[in-house]
Amino acid sequence: MQSEKRTDIRRAVKAVVIGAAAGVSISMLLILVGALIAVKTGAVPYNAVPYIAGAAQGIGALAGGYICGRAFRRMGMALGAACGSLAGAALFVIGLISGGTAAWTALIRLLISVLCGAIGGIAGVNKRSRRK
Repeated sequence: MQSEKRTDIRRAVKAVVIGAAAGVSISMLLILVGALIAVKTGAVPYNAVPYIAGAAQGIGALAGGYICGRAFRRMGMALGAACGSLAGAALFVIGLISGGTAAWTALIRLLISVLCGAIGGIAGVNKRSRRK
């Protein structure tokens, strides 16, 4: 019984880490595409950049939570929220390293990541698997 519990904890941690890594990767890819579009068209106002980055972070957390929920197959809300918070914290640290500042928007983005990760985790757990 004890070894099963340890195995479940390891699987849960593995699912959260993999989901958070996927979420950060997807967020960074979306931010990169958004920056490329902004540079090429020049039509994106400077005031819209934080909102675009927040949307990219939310979509990445949603996808990461979904991947986490599909991997563990239960506790979708809790593990998705953990995945979203880990992805949000990682993106916050990346932002600080790249010259950003800690502001209220960072807290709002973290909350968006947690919420979107939880929603993605719920969706991932409730997704029906294909029959073979």
